[in-house]
Amino acid sequence: MATMVSRSAWGARAPLSRNSNITPQYGGVTVHHVDAVRVARSSHSNCAAQVRGIQNYHMDTNGWQDIAYSYLTCVHGYVFEGRGPNQRTAANGTTEGNQNWYAVCGLVGGTSSNYDTITAQLIDAFHLAISTLRSAGGAASAINRHMDHKATACPGNLSSYVLDGSLNPGGGGGAPSWPGVYFRQPPTFHHSSVGTWQSRMNSAHGFSLAVDSAYGPASESACRTFQQRRGLAVDGIVGPDTWNATFS
Repeated sequence: MATMVSRSAWGARAPLSRNSNITPQYGGVTVHHVDAVRVARSSHSNCAAQVRGIQNYHMDTNGWQDIAYSYLTCVHGYVFEGRGPNQRTAANGTTEGNQNWYAVCGLVGGTSSNYDTITAQLIDAFHLAISTLRSAGGAASAINRHMDHKATACPGNLSSYVLDGSLNPGGGGGAPSWPGVYFRQPPTFHHSSVGTWQSRMNSAHGFSLAVDSAYGPASESACRTFQQRRGLAVDGIVGPDTWNATFS
């Protein structure tokens, strides 16, 4: 069972300001890792200092108002409170990403040949962080990766755990079911499942959509291209056939 660590417990500095302008009902939760080689601490007694170091870097070097993440998780099964629910993140790299998605960072790093081990305790910690952001912060059900917002290798080997559903507190891997709503525009259509679809279009089919849970002209154009490739009816609408083809 994962354990929550409050800001006071890990010795957080007070934020310079707070910003509650966030609409996570249109997105969900974005997963990150730390961009370095083997950053997981062997002893949990050192993890709080690691989180303090990240906060210091974000505030003193990057000039941000606080640590960028909503929560941080360690391989020992602890969740460190960052900005917390109902606070805009600074971690996702785009305006839309920070507006519509919370950010949870696993305290793991690595290169393709030298990754930290993903532990069962780390997965439990992600489950606690994500379920808290849903229950206390209104996060939609979608979970995506930092690389779905911008060009980056983040979240490293956590990427496969996002794609197979392992980080979803509700369980269930594999292709998500059609959400029962048709994506069409105009006007721009907003729904949390649009972000899930956009992430899949980027990661599996080579598109570069903003993962903002908004089905606008760019998403419709990508949909038409994809439908043409797959021999589907080219109508620019994501219904059950197009959804299932996207995740096949």
